[in-house]
Order: sequence, then structure tokens, then C-alpha cells
Amino acid sequence: MPPLLAPDSGEARNLDISIALKKIYYQPIGYYRNAKKLHEASQKAGYDFSLDEVREWLERQLLHLLHKSRPKFIPRASFNTIITPNEVHQADVLYTRHIKSGRTIYLFYLNLVDVASRYKATVPIGVALRGTAKSIKNIQGILTSTTIAKCLEKIYDDPENPLIWPKVFLSNKGSEFKGECEKLLRKHGVEIQKAKFKKTIGIAERYNLTFQKQFYSFLDAHDLLDSSSNIIELEDLPSVVDSIVEDLNNSVTRLLGISPADAIKKKSVFAKPSKPRKGPMGYDEKRLSYGDSVIYLLDLSEYKGGRRRATDMNWSSKIYNIRESLVQKNQPVLYWLEDDEGNGLERSFVREELQIIPPDIEYPPQWVLAI
Repeated sequence: MPPLLAPDSGEARNLDISIALKKIYYQPIGYYRNAKKLHEASQKAGYDFSLDEVREWLERQLLHLLHKSRPKFIPRASFNTIITPNEVHQADVLYTRHIKSGRTIYLFYLNLVDVASRYKATVPIGVALRGTAKSIKNIQGILTSTTIAKCLEKIYDDPENPLIWPKVFLSNKGSEFKGECEKLLRKHGVEIQKAKFKKTIGIAERYNLTFQKQFYSFLDAHDLLDSSSNIIELEDLPSVVDSIVEDLNNSVTRLLGISPADAIKKKSVFAKPSKPRKGPMGYDEKRLSYGDSVIYLLDLSEYKGGRRRATDMNWSSKIYNIRESLVQKNQPVLYWLEDDEGNGLERSFVREELQIIPPDIEYPPQWVLAI
């Protein structure tokens, strides 16, 4: 019978480290957020493990990886590849305070932006007051796909507006962008795309913010002079909105270096990336391989109520594989993921949104359930 071989000293020490640190880490007063604190706890317990040994063990604990801090900076693949004006338009509906102008109460605003030139258009959406009514009690049925279709016709059929029916129309999945709206877009040969996340229509979202800042400064001035009613009364709201939009269209944008009004006239417009990475990108970027297992950074929409609590995990508890990647010049590499059963996630990720999972990853020990 061959003699039993004793484990080498390296394996024996690693086993000792694993057993000891599990006892320290996986207890109610444990769960240390960094290797330094766990190392200090191991020293207090009488162990002589080095900080590097503790760090190496901690980086194999899936629970620790799930609670790692969110990256401070995440580069985004920009819309820089879209350089032709009126090729792609983004649209979103902005909800604001109720404003009375004449016999109309305005409730919403359709905001539309040409991606290449950043040229903007806004159509106020309101409802006419009936009889002696001074306010709207029921706003349901006002924001419909028919309403949005009429707004689009108002923009695209205006001969003085340089925005024309685009090749691609990108919006969220709201019902107001379905039905008659989609029917009208298809009638004009427009490809319809739906954003799965807010960042997909980031240019329209940014315009919402810019428009609101300017618009609400104007409304706040009215409130300071007359705060007797929750509804602001303006003599001609559409003219106020038009003046704000005209000013934005004639102001030089940081990423273009020219105004949207000038950019919309050009055949091609080249924008700087909004969030460039300080380091290699695109073909020069070190890429993940298809054999890598990863967890991804959770989006705010994946948290209950759309808000992340301090106790919530930052990273997905499920492990995924790299399904495919997209490499573009001067853009961060994009990755798509799938689980072991071949089920893929719809959105893409940049490298900073992924953590590589080591092959010897460790789950919490079963005895935790008995505590």
C-alpha cells in the first residue's frame, strides 16, 4: 500500500488561513469591509497571517465582492458614432407644474433632440378649460399616443424647423409612444427603437434637466411675486417655451464646440465624448475574454423603489459569462452577458461595471445558517 503523502507546507498554510478567517469573518460581529480590518481582527485572535494573505482570501469571498464600493467614475459609450443630423432623434415627456395660459392648463412637454447636432424642440401639452373651470381635476387620458403623434407632426411639418422625420426614433417604453405615435412614425418610414434604461436616451434626459433649470428659474420669479395659487398664470406660455428653446439652440455646446443651430446645417458633426476614460479605449483597451466569469454593477432601477439603501449590495449576486463584446475606435469596449443557462441580459456594460470572479470563488459556509 503506497504511503500517504502529507500536504506541502503551502497548501497546509492556505487551509489554516481559510479555516481561521472563515470563523472570524462569518460571524455576526465580522463581515469586515476591507482586508486591513480583517487582518487586525485575525491578529487579535492570535494569528500571524500577513495582510497580503488576508487580502487574497477576502478577494475569493463572493459576499465581499458583492458589497465592494461602486466605481467613482464609469466611462460611457457616447453617441459620437452618430454624426449625421436628423439621423437619430431621442424623445421624452417632461412632467412639470401646472401652468395656466389663456384657457389652457399645460401639464406636460414633449422634448425632442437630434443626437448628432443636439438641436432641440419642445411642444407644450395642455388641455382647454371648460366653462368657468379654473383647474383640471382629472389628468388621465390627456397624455396619449394620439397627443404625442400630433406633437410630432407639429415639429416635423413645420417648414421653419430644421428637424425632419429621422431614420431612427428613440424613446422610452411609455404607452404615449406606442399606438398612434408608432403608426405615424412607420408611415414616414422611421425605425422605432425603445430604450430599456434611462442612459439609453441620455441626450434627451440631459435636455430635460437643462430645460427645467431655465424654466423653473423663470417660474420661481413669478412665485416670489405672487404665491397665492399653486397654478402659475402666464399670458403666453408657448412663447416663453419657444424663447428658452431658441436660446439653447443658439448657444455653443461644450461637446460640439458650435451651437446646435449651426450644427444642424452641416452634413457631419463630430462631438467629443461626454465621459472619456483616462486610459486606453477601444482597440487599445485590454479586453475581457469569453471564458471570464463576472458579476455586474447593479443599476438603480434594479433596487426596490428605484433607490439604493446603504445595506444593499452593489453588485449582482448571480454570476454571468461574457456572451459577446463590441469594440469601437475611441469608445470603451461594450460587453453583453449571459448565465450558465444561456439567458442573456438586455443591456451592455463597460469594464468598470464588471468584476471578474476567480475560479476558486467561495460562498459562505453552511454553518452560517445555524447561527
